[in-house]
Amino acid sequence: MDRVLIASDDIQYVSHLEMTLRKVGFEVESITNEYNLPEKILSFNPDYLIAKGDSTRVSSQSIGKKLKENNKFLGKIILVFSETHQSNPDDFIKLRMDLLLFEPIGAMKLVSQLLSLTQFDREVMMDRLLRFAQTDGTFRNFENQVLKKTGQTVDSEIQIISSSLLPQQKEADEPKMSESDVIGFTQAKVTGRPATESNPMILKSSPEAKMPEDLVLSEEYKNGLKNELESLSGELPLRIDSYNQSIKDINQDLKKGLGKKITKAANKVMFKDSSSEELRLQDEERKKFAKALLKK
Repeated sequence: MDRVLIASDDIQYVSHLEMTLRKVGFEVESITNEYNLPEKILSFNPDYLIAKGDSTRVSSQSIGKKLKENNKFLGKIILVFSETHQSNPDDFIKLRMDLLLFEPIGAMKLVSQLLSLTQFDREVMMDRLLRFAQTDGTFRNFENQVLKKTGQTVDSEIQIISSSLLPQQKEADEPKMSESDVIGFTQAKVTGRPATESNPMILKSSPEAKMPEDLVLSEEYKNGLKNELESLSGELPLRIDSYNQSIKDINQDLKKGLGKKITKAANKVMFKDSSSEELRLQDEERKKFAKALLKK
């Protein structure tokens, strides 16, 4: 089950959106203060994050900037800005987001946009969303209040979302390309001949279809590959023997590695002639390296 984290200080809207997402099939948690966002991402590990707000507690723009600098979060991000939000278009480049939306926006449209980011049972989940919107009275009442600002209703929103699914349905109903179609398409790419009725191999499967001449492997090329494989198979035993010779004098089980006691003893021997100042400088260099390695 995919996980969705909602960041918004609009408690009523968050409750409405949470209920909708759970009915569709998501696992949902929410926060009302972006200060807790890093800890919540680590503990909940969401697949999607929805940020909606323009206040000191939760700001979509602030969250987008923070996540731009966070390489550890791999989920998809939806930012919802207020309708009065004024920002330079260049500022959006500084934000990390997969979808940018503006208020007022109902939970039904927001969830349908979220479903466009995933292929996981998308049709089933979309069907649940539309059925839920048609039958649940509590959902319809709150959704109508949100949509009143846009001049829409739940029923008109259902029609808009349903009509947007038709092109995808047509695409799903189209026949898939067969192997001969792929061969024909390859021929068109190689020879530059367009798909026409005079070139039926590109349009449909044909028993007489043959591989284009440019793609037929010559005997010279096949012999070259055979010789290369034979040379590699002859080198492999030599490499194995060379490796065995290099490790035969090592008095250590290479499958287990070095133990803690052996490592400590080796360190004492290695640094026995080093002064405390040299050890301190080496420790500082290690700290600098570790800090640079973990730097975001």
